[in-house]
Amino acid sequence: MVFCTGKMTKSITQRAFTLIELLVVIAIIAILAAILFPVFAQAKAAAKATSCLNIVKQIALGLTLYANDEDDRLPAATEHMEAGGEGETMAESWLDTVQPYIKARLLYRCPVDGSPHWNDAEDARVTSYGLNAYISFNHPPYFGPALSSYAHPSQTVLASELGDERTEDHFMPMYWGTPSKLEDADAQAEEWDATAGLPIAMGIERHNKRSNYPFSDGHAKSLTFAQTWSQTHGSAPSKDYYDPMGEVEQ
Repeated sequence: MVFCTGKMTKSITQRAFTLIELLVVIAIIAILAAILFPVFAQAKAAAKATSCLNIVKQIALGLTLYANDEDDRLPAATEHMEAGGEGETMAESWLDTVQPYIKARLLYRCPVDGSPHWNDAEDARVTSYGLNAYISFNHPPYFGPALSSYAHPSQTVLASELGDERTEDHFMPMYWGTPSKLEDADAQAEEWDATAGLPIAMGIERHNKRSNYPFSDGHAKSLTFAQTWSQTHGSAPSKDYYDPMGEVEQ
């Protein structure tokens, strides 16, 4: 008997992707990326806005702790830590006097603050957040009212995010509007855009058309500027979250 032995072979057919199929896959990936990237960007921006909100909460806490140790008075707002002039006294900046209560200078910079002035040799930006000059003891019209005397603590802004071009440590809402609380043409030109009806010094739309504000009762909130201040031309403000002694909308 003769036996025949041999190797059995398998024929394997390999099928590659066609060019059209590859293009379809690439198109699907591009569509998904176009949908998801804005979502990721929005999530990242929201996270940074939340981080900023936490910073202003710490600022509110630091300012109120300072007042507890300083006879119920809040600190000075100065220009580059040594501004003086008519109606003002020389004083150390709140950025320094409140430092023992805040501890970290990194808390003075918002995560999305892209100001070009941070590294300026002569006119460097020192903070993303400006003190409300109404509450400062070296600014008119009140020169530092007692924290406990504020008319509406939960509606009194202690500080605000500054616009990218500002290098001072404060803003002056007493020169906003028509009419303004105080009359000073030069100060108003630096603080108020009469055409737009908006403040010049503040970064009021840094976080999706909103900004973060610390209040004198210790809380912080994200608000549009219109939620904090409004005025009909020729009248007193109908809403004012900056004047600690004034009437505000409840």
